[in-house]
Amino acid sequence: MRMADNEILYETNSSSLKNTDRNMRIYRAILIFLLDFAILFSVLFLSGSILISMISFLILAVLILPTPLLIVPGRYRILKTGLDSDGKRIIPLKSSYRTKLNHQRRFVSIIHARRGECIRLYSEEPQQVQIAIQKVTRRR
Repeated sequence: MRMADNEILYETNSSSLKNTDRNMRIYRAILIFLLDFAILFSVLFLSGSILISMISFLILAVLILPTPLLIVPGRYRILKTGLDSDGKRIIPLKSSYRTKLNHQRRFVSIIHARRGECIRLYSEEPQQVQIAIQKVTRRR
C-alpha cells in the first residue's frame, strides 16, 4: 500500500550518518549486554538458585532493563500514522514515547518510558525530525 505524499511529515536517507556512528552503537550494545550479565550474576549470587535467577533476569530484561539493540533505519519517513522504515509496515509512535536530540552526532532518540531508547533516527536536520515525531505523538 503506497502512502499519499501529503501524509509525510519528514523523509530522509541518512545511511552515511548511520554508518559514521556505527562504532558508537556497537559500544553501547556491548555495555548494555555487560550490564545485563552483571545483573544476572548478582541475582544468581543473591538467590542461590539458577532457576530463580533466570526467571528474575527474564522479567527484568523484558520489563525494565534497557534494550541493547535499536531500530536504526538508514532511510525512513515519518508519517501522521507512525514511522515507515521499509515501505512495508508502519511502526506506531505512541503518545508515551519521548524524544531526545543529539546535535553533535545528528540523531533523535525515541525513548520508551520503561525500556529507554528503542529507535534512533539519524538526519542532517535532527530538529526537524524531533518536531515531526512530536506532531505524531501529540495526536494520539
